[in-house]
Amino acid sequence: MAAPVSILQSLGLDRLLEHEATDARTVNPLNFASTEMIRGFHHVIERERAGAWRSTMKAAGHATGRKFGATLDARLAARGQPALNALPLEACLSLLELHLADLGWGRLQIDLTDAAQHGLVVARLEHSVFVEALADVPDFVDALPAGMLQGFFEHISGQTLGCEEIACVRRGAACCTFVITAPERLARIMPVIGRENADTLLARLRS
Repeated sequence: MAAPVSILQSLGLDRLLEHEATDARTVNPLNFASTEMIRGFHHVIERERAGAWRSTMKAAGHATGRKFGATLDARLAARGQPALNALPLEACLSLLELHLADLGWGRLQIDLTDAAQHGLVVARLEHSVFVEALADVPDFVDALPAGMLQGFFEHISGQTLGCEEIACVRRGAACCTFVITAPERLARIMPVIGRENADTLLARLRS
């Protein structure tokens, strides 16, 4: 995929995200979440119900991803430009990659290699703030980014999708890896996520 800034510059969209930092009504509070705050959220959620971090944060991320897409559509409309689903897919994904970096969640790269033939989108997150904050948690911790990826892709595609983290730095992987595809396809690999590496799981999904 082309570098995020270059493709956005070519479409005149390189400043589309700029005013987020100056408009108090649209700033995501997690822009300013420290690792200590994330640890606190995790402690409180897990104390209320063990295992609730994943479902709670994934639901929050899903709503956030859909809202981010709707917000971008409103900004595009205000500029007289087409909605996200009428833009090149690479431009939409560049906006998402830059947005996650602005939030301080890590460096996201989205891979469309398997999209056309296999209906799979792969996203890789380096330097995850959640991995850093929850270093002592022995499980996958990136439910919020997973939910956001799902919500954003649903917004731009108009389809019901699923997103699962299939590899995590917490388990020795080089980066945190997510796959976005139809929920029924993800259901096939759910029992072995965390027991098989990302390449093996992706091979299962391609077959």
